Amino acid sequence: MLELPTNRADYVGVLEDLGGYPARSPIGQRIPSQADVDALKRGGGPWRGVVLLDDERTARHAALLFDRVFVLDPFYDSGAMLYAAWHDPYIKDEHSRRLAEQAGWLVRLAPLFNAGTALLAPDHLPGSWNPRPGWRKPRRTADHRQVAGWAMRTGLALLYWADRLDAVACTTRREVIAAMEVALGLDELSTTVELSEVPSSEEAQRFRDEHAVDLCERWREMRRASRRRSRHCVDDLAYMISGLPLDGRPGVWRLAMGGRSVPEPSMLIRRVLNGQDPEREPALPKRRLRRRPLCLLGALG
Repeated sequence: MLELPTNRADYVGVLEDLGGYPARSPIGQRIPSQADVDALKRGGGPWRGVVLLDDERTARHAALLFDRVFVLDPFYDSGAMLYAAWHDPYIKDEHSRRLAEQAGWLVRLAPLFNAGTALLAPDHLPGSWNPRPGWRKPRRTADHRQVAGWAMRTGLALLYWADRLDAVACTTRREVIAAMEVALGLDELSTTVELSEVPSSEEAQRFRDEHAVDLCERWREMRRASRRRSRHCVDDLAYMISGLPLDGRPGVWRLAMGGRSVPEPSMLIRRVLNGQDPEREPALPKRRLRRRPLCLLGALG
């Protein structure tokens, strides 16, 4: 992938495939329709988790905890990269690095994608949630407000898609966890759970295949326990999750349930980008969710 930009025709071909060209124009922002979301829900099984592409540790655990795992796809809207590859005299270093980095994460999770355990979902926030359409992940060396703002945007993307797909938002990324804690508010219910570490995506898929019958029964039980999102839901789910028959080194996670609403997302992101305390007065108006959000957060790692 690092050498791909040296061959312009191959590089452009890969971007065309990723962007769905010519069926879809690279001009304008790509927005998932309700039909797209419904198709994902139909193919996702009853008990689902949502993870980030660059959060491999979480994806490995989610492969055992959920019937299906939705992975937010940063390539979902890659039209700008394709348009630049067509028209710029040189391939941009920033774009080639982004392609190589994100393709590397796809390769690491390939066993889960190939088996159908993981499905790609749009890494997209609607305009009413996102103050910067077309916003791209900043480098770690960028202004700290930009980095913090992107972490908040990422946490809200997890919550948004977990809400739309009736799934559990999962991550071990510390900056994203901090952002989600702000968005969930102080009334969240949470408990700690211990999960044995899964060394690789291959091992996660192998365990899933070998224990398919037992895992399917556990997924049905966890789905039933989560449907009402009552106060007892978190404790019941934590008990079921801790019962997975894994032999690896235990790691500490936190299962949390937030309220029925989050602070107005675009205003919350703007406060972070401006370097303001996101919880300062006056309090932000609320955006109501379909259901109380469930989150599985890695306390260590």
